[in-house]
Amino acid sequence: MLQKTLLVISSLLLLSSCSAFRTPPPEIITQTEYVERTIEIQERPKAVNMAEIEWYVITQENLEEVIKKIESENGQLAVMALSVRGYENLSLNIADLRRYILQQKELIIYYEKLAVPSKNNEETE
Repeated sequence: MLQKTLLVISSLLLLSSCSAFRTPPPEIITQTEYVERTIEIQERPKAVNMAEIEWYVITQENLEEVIKKIESENGQLAVMALSVRGYENLSLNIADLRRYILQQKELIIYYEKLAVPSKNNEETE
């Protein structure tokens, strides 16, 4: 019986790791620290500099006159033609391209504003 009692007591001491004789661990304090992310603002691309394009509107009435003018200015006649529907589609495509570029520009400005540290955060700290 004495052996069983000693065995139980020693087992309890081993399992408890002698915690009865230890001091409790210090209190753990959790502190949240906010870190402002810094993203480098990249330089914007150089603006597009488009060359001037000269358009001629050719009808049956002015066909001969325009051909003579183009040959006198350029030496050779090369004509590219669009149908009325093709010209409408070209103008719609350019307008859609302009819309896309403006939306991308606004998106870039939005992210650049997020990347720059705000003055309100600095004043509250």
